[in-house]
Formats: sequence, C-alpha cells, structure tokens
Amino acid sequence: MANTLAYGFVGLESIFAEKLEDVNVQIVMDAITQSVDEHNRQVTAMTGDMFAFTDQYKVRFQQPGSGTLQPLDEWGNPMPVKSAGFYDVAFPIQGGGTAWGDNRVSRALMTVDDVNRLVLDSLQRDADWIKRHMLAAIFDNTTWTYSDPSHGSLTVQPLANGDAVTYVKRSGAVAVDTHHLAQAAAIADATNPFDDIYLDLTEHPVNANGQVVCYVPTSNKAAVEGLAGFVEIGDPDVNEGVNTATISGRIDRGWGDEVIGKVNKCWIVESGILPDNYIVSNVRGAAPPLWARQYTASSLQGLITENHSPDGNMQEQRYIRYLGFGSYNRVGAMVNFIEAGDTTYDIPAGFAQPLAV
Repeated sequence: MANTLAYGFVGLESIFAEKLEDVNVQIVMDAITQSVDEHNRQVTAMTGDMFAFTDQYKVRFQQPGSGTLQPLDEWGNPMPVKSAGFYDVAFPIQGGGTAWGDNRVSRALMTVDDVNRLVLDSLQRDADWIKRHMLAAIFDNTTWTYSDPSHGSLTVQPLANGDAVTYVKRSGAVAVDTHHLAQAAAIADATNPFDDIYLDLTEHPVNANGQVVCYVPTSNKAAVEGLAGFVEIGDPDVNEGVNTATISGRIDRGWGDEVIGKVNKCWIVESGILPDNYIVSNVRGAAPPLWARQYTASSLQGLITENHSPDGNMQEQRYIRYLGFGSYNRVGAMVNFIEAGDTTYDIPAGFAQPLAV
C-alpha cells in the first residue's frame, strides 16, 4: 500500500488491494476528482503570498501617493494633484501537462492502490511545474516578450531591475530600484544579508505592515542557523529554559518545506527547490509580487483533467495546466545571490524566461 494518500483516496484503504474491475468505478473516479480539487485549493493557499490568480492579460499597477501638502494662506486653495505614478505589467499563458494510461490487460490488473499512486505522481508534477515557473518569474531580471494570439506582443516585466520605473519610498522619495542583488561573501555575522533584506522590502509603503519571509535553499540553511541573531522555531514537545530566546508567533511554510526560525525581523523558511546560494524574500500581507494569468474560461482554470481513448483499448487520464507568471508588485519580492567573489547577479541555470518545460 502507498505510504501517502491522495486526498480523495483517504478512507478507501480497505479496498486498495482490490482490482479496479472488482470495485465501483465511480468511487475511484470521484476520488480522483476530489484529489484534484483539493490540490487546486492547496496550490492557492500555499502560494498565495507570492502570487494571485488573474484572467487579465495586462494591467496598470497604481503606486501609493507621495509628496506633502501644498502651502496655503487663509485665501488659498490647493491645486489638484495626480497620483504618484504607475507602471504597466503584462502576463503570459503557458501550458503543461502529464498523463497516465492503461490498456485492456493492465487495466484489468490495476488496483485502487495503483491509481492512488499515479494520481499522486501527477499532482506532484503539477506542483513542481508551478513552483519552477513561479521562481523563473522571480529569478529572471530581464523583460521578455510574449506573443499573445489575441492581444499581440506583451512585455512581461521582472521585479524591479534598475530600469526607468521609479518606486515610492516611505520617506516620500521616488527613485529607481533593483531587487536582484549579489553579495560577494558567504553568510556570516559580519556579512548578514537579512537586515538589508528587511529594510529593502519595507522601505516601500506598498509593503507596509507585512511580514518579511525569506526562503533559503537547503545548502545555505546551516549558515543562516549559525548567525548570532538567529532564533529557531521551538519544538512544541520541549519546554525551553528561562534564559533561552523563543519565538511566540508562527507562520505557515508557504511554498517552502519548513519554517526554521527568525533573524533580523525576517522569518526563515527552508525550500529545497531553490538553487544553491539564492535567497527569495517577499512581504506577506502586501500586494503580491506576481500575478498568475489563467484563461478567462473557467473550464480551463486550475489543474484540469481529461479522459481519452484513442482506439477503444488504450485509455488515458490527462492532467493539464494553463498558467503564466509575470511581475505585478515589482518591489514586493527580492532575490539575493550569495557567491564568494561575485558581485554580479546571475540568473540561476534553468530559470531564464520563458521556461521550455
């Protein structure tokens, strides 16, 4: 029996060893549908701090206001003032899919447990696809052009990359910015990047009052835990000593693997999918750094399933996703590349937009 159960198969363990032809097929089909529905819900919940779904192909991001009041005497009236500014962003649509199939012989021999495993494999591939495409939109610091069949050429923007766009700061200043940074020294107390990460993200009023969360790759976990100011998440089964700093708050792991602690006001989450030496940070509670575009037709949104038989013998169960990522709040996230002796930010291998797979 499988060690892990797809959501819809919970409660069906007693029939896992049964052949499909010996059980009510509708029960198994319903289990597949419930598993996909729960997977779509979890995708929305786990990645909600990094992106929001949209069916728009292009929008204008309105920035918060800046400046101060105009001087007036008792006879004066203020002049109308335009909003501080805006910038345009656009979003692509990309497709991916997987499938499993059987024939009249393998179908007769297939068990309910086999179907559970195949469904889990398919859902895992979809989760991997979403995370990699999401990260490509975060890692790539260049614009690229998506040829939309209905709307023509769309310019997909990265996070703030030092171009001509200016961003409002809490000081009231308006300036260009870049959120892809390189640090030419390993993480240590003297070269701790997290204080600057916190300041770089929270200096923008659009990110005010949010929680800064930093996702770190497994290869950098030990260095982060070794920082003097690091406080680890306490074990709920262990009572800490009175002279030991503990964390009273909690956050969820988002799209990472495990919340490991906090340092310099930043929550630290380990994420094994991140390439070595790349820290991805964002502000929860702020406007999301990315939007993920879906088709306007509801039947094409989320992970969709199809059943197909090309010849009456073979039967295919397909899992298909149409989704495309582009920056929305261009100062809502940032990337820190930590590489000894390298002061230039490099897009990690395999994450240049648009991804081939």
